[in-house]
Amino acid sequence: MIQLSNDLNKGNTTARQVIKEELPFDVYAYEKEYGPIRTQEELCPGIYQIRNGPVPPWHFCTEYIVVLKNSPAISDEAKGYGTPSKEVPEILMYSTEDYFNKPRWVVTCEIHKYLVDQGIPLPDGESLAEDRVRGMEVCPEYFGEFPVPVETPWGPILQYDKLWNGIYWLETAEAGWALAFAFPFFEDVRENTAALAVSTPNASEGGENSDFAYHFYPYEQSCLPLFELLTYAEETWAKQINTAALKNAILKCFPDYAREDAEEYATIWNYTEGKTESRFSLYEYPDFPFQITDRMSNQDIAG
Repeated sequence: MIQLSNDLNKGNTTARQVIKEELPFDVYAYEKEYGPIRTQEELCPGIYQIRNGPVPPWHFCTEYIVVLKNSPAISDEAKGYGTPSKEVPEILMYSTEDYFNKPRWVVTCEIHKYLVDQGIPLPDGESLAEDRVRGMEVCPEYFGEFPVPVETPWGPILQYDKLWNGIYWLETAEAGWALAFAFPFFEDVRENTAALAVSTPNASEGGENSDFAYHFYPYEQSCLPLFELLTYAEETWAKQINTAALKNAILKCFPDYAREDAEEYATIWNYTEGKTESRFSLYEYPDFPFQITDRMSNQDIAG
């Protein structure tokens, strides 16, 4: 969820500067709606990166991907995410300023897919794998949700429960319950908390898409990333976490946590001034959907 560069043409050998007069739409009408054009580059056929502004009364610059409705470079589905211009009917607008803007990731991924299909290197530091991972976080209706992890550092998954898209409670064969975070969420935990995470052997060995793999925390350590991410989740999964129990867990397992930044985490230290609640679960794990018995074997099932 960190802020990423919006510069899609950096290192793109096909991107080219164009003069305003070469833009294939009514520039006067465009500037009337969006403000003066400052820079403009063609990213691929019928698609432009344009910086506008500043525009009164906002007094700041804006950046858009501008797509001609007849551009062959992206799909009709992706065009459905664009915002039609009121003044220039032949273009679709995609703002790139907000990380959580769904059209941003849709059009970015489609542009990159076009470049890859044409055998053209992607811009420096960009990859389709990262596009899809970011898209799964922001726009799962287009990219799909994060899949349940297929492996853990502690053996097979016995059962799982989804806390949120990309955040899973997993019961493992060797370590009991653990918490798995998809890559975008993991970016927002503190450095010391990130160091506690465990990766799977495949990710540790640099397996496919290992840079965007899940990161895992044993149950006793899961209180730290959960607490640090609560502020991002007030309208989503935070309501499923018992905050009092979470603070109890931090005080018990990590009593020195955040002493260097006590002001930021004052709610924990203020909490200690009163009487803390008795220990109880951070989260209500689901029951097994079956009963355990010693009267059945895999041979019985196969037969």
